[in-house]
Amino acid sequence: MWSIKEIKQKGKKTLKNNLWTLLLIGLFMTIVVGKYAVNNDSLSNLSVLKQFIEDRKNGKELTWIDKENPEVMLNKYFDEMISQMFSGNSSVITDVINDYNEKNNVTKGVFYTAFNIVTKGHEHVQKIIQTIASYENKGTILKILIIVVAVGGMAIKIFISYPIQIGETRIYLESRNYKKTKVYRMLYPFRKGRYLNVVKSMLRMEIYQLLWNLTIVGGIIKKYSYKMVMYIIAENPQISSKDAIRISREMMNGNKWRAFLLDLSFIGWNILQYITFGLAGIYVSPYYTATEVELYAFLRKEYIENKKYGYELLNDTKLYEENPGTASYPDAFEFERKKIKIDYNKNYELTSIILFFFIFSFVGWLWEVALYLFRDGILVNRGTLYGPWLPIYGTGCTLIVLLTKFKKFRKMLKNPFLTFGVVMFLCSAIEYATSWYIEVTTGIRYWDYTGVFLNINGRICLECSLFFGLGGALCVYIVAPFLERNLQRLTNKLKISMCIALLLIFGTDSVYSHFHPHVGEGISSSVENPTKVPNLIQRF
Repeated sequence: MWSIKEIKQKGKKTLKNNLWTLLLIGLFMTIVVGKYAVNNDSLSNLSVLKQFIEDRKNGKELTWIDKENPEVMLNKYFDEMISQMFSGNSSVITDVINDYNEKNNVTKGVFYTAFNIVTKGHEHVQKIIQTIASYENKGTILKILIIVVAVGGMAIKIFISYPIQIGETRIYLESRNYKKTKVYRMLYPFRKGRYLNVVKSMLRMEIYQLLWNLTIVGGIIKKYSYKMVMYIIAENPQISSKDAIRISREMMNGNKWRAFLLDLSFIGWNILQYITFGLAGIYVSPYYTATEVELYAFLRKEYIENKKYGYELLNDTKLYEENPGTASYPDAFEFERKKIKIDYNKNYELTSIILFFFIFSFVGWLWEVALYLFRDGILVNRGTLYGPWLPIYGTGCTLIVLLTKFKKFRKMLKNPFLTFGVVMFLCSAIEYATSWYIEVTTGIRYWDYTGVFLNINGRICLECSLFFGLGGALCVYIVAPFLERNLQRLTNKLKISMCIALLLIFGTDSVYSHFHPHVGEGISSSVENPTKVPNLIQRF
């Protein structure tokens, strides 16, 4: 029988082995993938445990313990606990967050939207459906666009988010015994021969879980039954989805209750997350995952020793060598693969810089349109211009790429954390200055973060700065070199023609928008007392 204390101690050791890598991965999974929400399982169960104590005091007969196997929960208390964990109807944390949001007028933002989707997801689905219906007499193009966005979001989750989660799990598995596991190991599931099977296995598990969730109680029981599926897939990406699910179920037989107690043991950490408004989660989430990895390692060893169904499929012995002799996992495929060198110090052509501006502007426009659609259920053409582009995104990303021409900035690129900080500061400064300039010259605000956690005058906020920092760093290290490599396949004549055409359209849009500002619901807001223009600017 495994000890919760011992498992958590080993989890801390695994976390320390690759502390900075795992913290960075955790931050990425939180901001980009949205995997880690603060776990309220522990707190949501307190009311049920309280009821159990009261029943004991009142002398009620306890039918929840099987005399032959006291580890098995059989009565209403466990049913109620897991029901609350699923429904969140008695969640203390949800009430705390809602109370904080109301007191501090937090009504907007990506994190706020994500919280609402988790706690009030059905309402957002209804809004989207109503939006689709509202465009019934306004042409099929808008309806198609909305459907494409919805389907696209689902596709991103299935074909990108699922493999990334398995990649994260793989990094944790390797970090147990290999102290120099690299971040790029997150791409482990994306290779040929692994990717499609990983997607299929994760999708099957999610469908099974969704169907069990319809029974509420069964959904949470199966949550613990399927707890090891991701670790099994991460160890052997070629395993069939049915085998992965069955092995997980058999691993967790007799261990669900103790796994539940393991979750409950994180109650103090969960409280700390809420006291720090989630900032402690940067450490707590990786710590929890590292602990789960140790639980999997113990159950796996026991499973193989007992030669249960499919034990031979758990065949990656290199992951469990206590003294492997190398600092990183010796993946033969890693050494034999053809490396693609990404040179982020390269000099970009002028045509590439111009095309970068429009590509990043278009991606920014897509992001904001999708965000507004899922947040408010309304399709809005975001931006100061009428075309499908947001120049502030293009300006920020392109400026960062241009900075790579300077030697001091190139030296800084050797430190990703420093790059992230500088990019975050630079993009925040650009956003603040742009917001201020537009307001003092037009009296219009095209974005207002008033009501978003940690905002400055409604012009910038913490969450957007973090997004810009991460996105800008990705542009420098990965996106820009990748785009440049593919743009080089085009002829110079074609690239010049594209640049001229885009600049003409963009210029026309800018001139027209100057005389006919792009305003409306969800696009802009008037400022009752706009910032006064300094005399120096008024003279110009």
